[in-house]
Amino acid sequence: MANKDIKEIKFSIKRIYVKDSSFESPQAPKVFSDVTSAPKIGFNLNTNILNISDTSHEVTIEISVKAELENKVVYLAEIKQAGMFDIEGASGEIMQRFLNVNCLEIIFPYARENVSALIQKGGFPPLFLAPIDFNALFMQEIEKRKKKN
Repeated sequence: MANKDIKEIKFSIKRIYVKDSSFESPQAPKVFSDVTSAPKIGFNLNTNILNISDTSHEVTIEISVKAELENKVVYLAEIKQAGMFDIEGASGEIMQRFLNVNCLEIIFPYARENVSALIQKGGFPPLFLAPIDFNALFMQEIEKRKKKN
């Protein structure tokens, strides 16, 4: 027997898209013959959630990858991968879990592939970003907020 108090949650993906992408290799073409060791790779990830309406949301992952060798930038690849999602019947922590975990898990593989493709098209070996456990990050953020209160 179903509980009548539990609301049905409807989740749908409206669109997955690249909002912005950029690739720079300021030392090219010289860098291709000068590289004798592996560059140091720096990685940065940010997320942004924009509420379009009560049920429609844009979720964006911003990834920046910077390769440096001897304090010179070998390349800088940046992407903003976004998705539009409709979520009905969820609120509070359930809505936050959808936006900060489920939506990000859907978008991240696209962002990861696009970053690797940008780097390859710049003439460098592909970079394979490790999977990210967005659920663990979400739980850490909840714990951090509980400790502040």
